[in-house]
Amino acid sequence: MMYKNLQSITKKLNGTFKKNTALQGDNLRYLAFDNAAQANIITAANTGKIITVNSAACKLFGYSKKELVTKNRTDIFDIRDSSFKKLLKQRKEEGKSVGLITAIKKSAKTFTCEITSAVFTDQNGRKRAITTVADISPRILLQKEIDSKKEKVVADNISIAKLTQKEIDIKKEKTVAANISIAKSTQKKIDIKKEKVVAANIILARAKSDARVVENNKWIKSIAKTSYDVMWDWDTATNQIYAGDSIEEVFGYKVQNNTISFSDFLKCLLPAEKSIVEKKILKTLGSSKNSWSDSYMLRRKDGSIAEVTSRGSILRDEKGKAVRLIGATKDINRLQQLEKKLRDQIIIQEEQRKKFLLAAKLSFDVIWDWDLKTNEVFLGDGFEELFGYVIKDNKGNMITDWVNYLHPDDKEAITIELRNTIASAAAHWEHAYRVTRADGSIAKVYVRASIIRHADGKAHRMIGAMQDLSRQKILEEKLELEIKLKGLQIAEAAEDAKETERSDIGKELHDNINQLLGTSKMYIEMAKRGGANSHMYLNRSTEYTLSAIEEIRKLSKGLITDIIKNMGLAEAIEKLAADMMEVNPVKIYFSLKKFTENSVTNKLKLNILRMVQEQLNNIFKHAKAKEIWISLTKKQKTISLIITDNGIGFNTAVKQNGIGIENIKNRAVSYNGTANFVSQPGKGCVLTVTIPSEI
Repeated sequence: MMYKNLQSITKKLNGTFKKNTALQGDNLRYLAFDNAAQANIITAANTGKIITVNSAACKLFGYSKKELVTKNRTDIFDIRDSSFKKLLKQRKEEGKSVGLITAIKKSAKTFTCEITSAVFTDQNGRKRAITTVADISPRILLQKEIDSKKEKVVADNISIAKLTQKEIDIKKEKTVAANISIAKSTQKKIDIKKEKVVAANIILARAKSDARVVENNKWIKSIAKTSYDVMWDWDTATNQIYAGDSIEEVFGYKVQNNTISFSDFLKCLLPAEKSIVEKKILKTLGSSKNSWSDSYMLRRKDGSIAEVTSRGSILRDEKGKAVRLIGATKDINRLQQLEKKLRDQIIIQEEQRKKFLLAAKLSFDVIWDWDLKTNEVFLGDGFEELFGYVIKDNKGNMITDWVNYLHPDDKEAITIELRNTIASAAAHWEHAYRVTRADGSIAKVYVRASIIRHADGKAHRMIGAMQDLSRQKILEEKLELEIKLKGLQIAEAAEDAKETERSDIGKELHDNINQLLGTSKMYIEMAKRGGANSHMYLNRSTEYTLSAIEEIRKLSKGLITDIIKNMGLAEAIEKLAADMMEVNPVKIYFSLKKFTENSVTNKLKLNILRMVQEQLNNIFKHAKAKEIWISLTKKQKTISLIITDNGIGFNTAVKQNGIGIENIKNRAVSYNGTANFVSQPGKGCVLTVTIPSEI
């Protein structure tokens, strides 16, 4: 009965307080709860832990508030009582329960009480139970008193039966009067008790209702600040509409105090739709419906038109009158734009993911990506290659896997430093330590990583690279050995070139100049004999002698290394090209761009000249080219030599006989440069030599 009264009063109050916009604070709720005449206790629904109590509960059980909130329901109720178990079962199934159970005071004295208990969810989403306790011991004593009086009346009636009719009538009248008096007294006491319970329940219901309204409004405003839709709350009594902060972002309107009038809203509608939308809203509010929705066109602040859809829930009072309309408006055009941005972002992220995976696959270092929340770590393919561990799907657990790879002597120090770095505000972490390979050998590694943090500074991801210093040292040693071998090859090639040059000079002296001088001597001998032809023989001897002198001059010219000092690189190349064209059916074009002789050492210039000579010789011997283009360019940090021909070309994938190409490459390498040949059969050849200008 007590619960039905509380339910009825709460239902009426909910209708009344829906239209009450003046919210009362937590103080009212607390005062209502604490000053209630009935004992009220709030507990955790599942565990029975007492959360809070009012003064009446403390008085009833004989505890102070401080003592009582440390107790459990098992301390103040006889849980062995079947009625108590039945009550808990009923509350669990129905969310509420009413029953008579035995309660225990601090003095250990027991008493019979009637309790009403209901489950609710607090603002933090936790299940709570509010229980009202009424001591019915006085009522039981009163009932016993009534029963005793009834027994006395029965006894008196038996006695009356023995008296005269007159005495019986007198006795009956007195008995009736006594019963009426007792009944009135009893009813009055019950009514007083009920009035107190009702008053307490009214105060408690009002406090709960106000708290719910405050909480709901806070929730609406919180959602309105963060939603991409425009959240709104229309008070139909005042025609004032609360609009969320997103109204400025979505439609461009800056609203003072987040409040507009219904008439302001209508002004934003297109003239052709204004009347239709208004009538539909008012018609829905005047009906018994609990929701409204519509699609229409809305003018933005900048004059552009937005296609929108709105939906809202209608709150009504106990008479069914609409008092509030709460809902949201969505800009469909903006939603489409956001969806496109999301699709584009997904495509970009997928491309970045593919690039990251490709980099992790191709890099000589071990690329890794650690999710600090899940402890899942992605390891690039290089991890298996460098350390011998097979990682399934390139993924592992940072705690259970990575730590086990560390050298035992480094494990503790590294894990502590890494943990401290993540807990700090640092954006980077780097360290050198040792890793045990799968074959048991030890590798010294160097790790660098970037720490990605949320806006609040909390780290959530680390991306880095691990470099095997041991492997790098081996590679550096191999590279150094390769450089030494190349140097030896260059020295050998230079020596071979000298020997070849000496051999060529010897051949030239023997086969050409020696023959010319021998012929000249022969003509002189013939002139000595005299005769009519002596003068002709002397002229012929002079011609052969001059030819020999010219051949010696040409031969000695190729041996003089001071040609760069005397002529310069550009003039030397031009002279070389001119000489080549005199004896070969070919056109040679020479281009010089931004190249100044003084900016380069004579040694480097001589080396460039030798590469030009070598490539021209290669072309004349093998390419059968008709045209050759030579380009020499100096940029800010490099010197570029490009020699192009339209000859028969060759397959660069097939190793070529001779050392001409290797000589050019070795000369470039000796100056920290490169020499690249690009050619295909039938498509000529392009030689590109790039050398740093600051040597």
